[in-house]
Amino acid sequence: MSLVVPRRTLVSLSSISPSSYPFLLSAFPRHASSSRRTAKKLRVKPDQTFTSSISPDKIDDHVVFNPPSAAPSVYQTPLAFLPPTDPRRQLLATSLSHASPYEDPSRKLPPPVRQLPQKKKYHLREEEIAEIRRLRTTDPNVWTRKKLAEKYDCSQFFVGMVVQASKEKKEKERQILENVKEKWGRRRRYAREDRKKRRELWERDE
Repeated sequence: MSLVVPRRTLVSLSSISPSSYPFLLSAFPRHASSSRRTAKKLRVKPDQTFTSSISPDKIDDHVVFNPPSAAPSVYQTPLAFLPPTDPRRQLLATSLSHASPYEDPSRKLPPPVRQLPQKKKYHLREEEIAEIRRLRTTDPNVWTRKKLAEKYDCSQFFVGMVVQASKEKKEKERQILENVKEKWGRRRRYAREDRKKRRELWERDE
């Protein structure tokens, strides 16, 4: 036994009675925002209490401080809007030491988040540079660039400028890198190839 479900036909707007229009408007309301209505809502005249003590010729040059409806705070009210005899001026002056304790010059600042760039040093002599070359060529596995930089108090970039690794060392490092690349998945391999292409285009300024 098969069950046949009748198909509902679309009702045209002409067949809707006018008495059902309010129901449709309440069910599908029109969005109230538009450029004209938004501009009209923003053109709000200031209250008379804001401009009652200002002469009519200076209304356009006067700044009105209208804070939001919240608890008053001495940190939110600018000093320009406080009378000279207002007690909040003295409260603000006495609380500055608690609000910003590092304004006191005797207090130490916290350590910097980023390490400051170090000044370049030119303290190595020819004998020490020759010693760096000798150590690097005799045993590159022990005397790495990092270890030589720490011993002679210089940068690893300077060690690489003075002496380069031997061909055997470079070939060994290349084999290690190739073994690591063989374990890459399809996604990482595609990302590295795309990075290489972007670098080539960047070098060609394209």
